[in-house]
Amino acid sequence: MIKQIVDGYFMTSAYYDKPLKFCPYGSCGLIEYKGNKYLKSYSTLICKIDQNGWLQCSGLYSRTTIKHIGAFMKEFGEGQGYYTAKECYQTRTAFNLFTGEIKPLDDIKTLDPLTDNFKQI
Repeated sequence: MIKQIVDGYFMTSAYYDKPLKFCPYGSCGLIEYKGNKYLKSYSTLICKIDQNGWLQCSGLYSRTTIKHIGAFMKEFGEGQGYYTAKECYQTRTAFNLFTGEIKPLDDIKTLDPLTDNFKQI
């Protein structure tokens, strides 16, 4: 799925697998790759939930992106919300949605669907 996004004065294209259930008309979408779920807000990868339940967040960015994170967590967060993703970003940790375990981000293998590296800001 390709969405045209106006970011300030510029128009860009963003690619997603499908829209989020709780934000179908927003400038965000879901990418699913090898069992992992990625939130892409505008053209930036923001959050990842891997197949083992590890949540990672690369930034909070804008008020709109915060709403996108909330919609992503509502759909896939296993009862956790935006504040869990915010805590992960602020403390550079990963949170396991299934067990409640917390680990430093460097201990978790991360993947970007296109380059095999989750880009941290």
